[in-house]
Amino acid sequence: MSVIKAFLFAVLLLIASPGKGADADAFCETPLNIRVSSDYLPFSFKDTSGEFRGIDVVLIQELFSEIDCEINLVAMPFKRAIIELAAGHIDMMPFASITKKRKSFAHFSSPYRYETAGLIVRTEDLQRLKINSLQDVIDNNLVLGHEQSAYRGGDFEAFLADPVSRPHIYNVVTTTEGIRMLETYRIDALVESPAAILAAAEEMGLGSRFAEHPFTLISDPVHFMFSSKSVSQELVDALDLALARKISSTAYQTSYGSMALPRADGPAMD
Repeated sequence: MSVIKAFLFAVLLLIASPGKGADADAFCETPLNIRVSSDYLPFSFKDTSGEFRGIDVVLIQELFSEIDCEINLVAMPFKRAIIELAAGHIDMMPFASITKKRKSFAHFSSPYRYETAGLIVRTEDLQRLKINSLQDVIDNNLVLGHEQSAYRGGDFEAFLADPVSRPHIYNVVTTTEGIRMLETYRIDALVESPAAILAAAEEMGLGSRFAEHPFTLISDPVHFMFSSKSVSQELVDALDLALARKISSTAYQTSYGSMALPRADGPAMD
């Protein structure tokens, strides 16, 4: 049994009491401020009426309803959100990887889905760009668009830390900015989740312009990250129980498809 499956099965065995929101007031006395993206399809985006939508948004809303906590969804750039969460000014942000630095100011939930990060390129360049390592980016004098403070694996972190990489990185603030930079030939590739970029490009009428490059940086589970200054471990534990139930539901498995975590042993729970 995998580590994730073993964890989920153990958690499900603990779900014995019917009081899903027991003592909720003790750890969420006021609405929690949760950072989401306004252009990270299909996970989180604003529709034409200004409402937040997306499969991550739906999951977040359902989980916090399950533990009887009110939430406010707040859009802000990823880098700023990290700073605000560390200071306790926002309480949670989704799709976060665990790093040593982040553990100094944050609690993390158990995993809630997989995320793959790699390179998105212009369709016309897919066969031309022979990239098998980050050294090839330097050797071919390429420029990568990257959302500052987003974690894309240990190899990419080491690449960013090397001064040699600086001419080869352009920091973008939003998904839309990155797509426009790639479309107008100001960068050669975007470092991102291919699913998110291709969905956003399709929404912008640019779906045929881009393709996923086979070079992958990371494919790992991601977590909800909570400010340790404003959120208790008890709240995180309560959310983990609700999350374990949700992962074993058919609705979750259908929504996330290949990005879904494996359900715990046993039948679907709906």
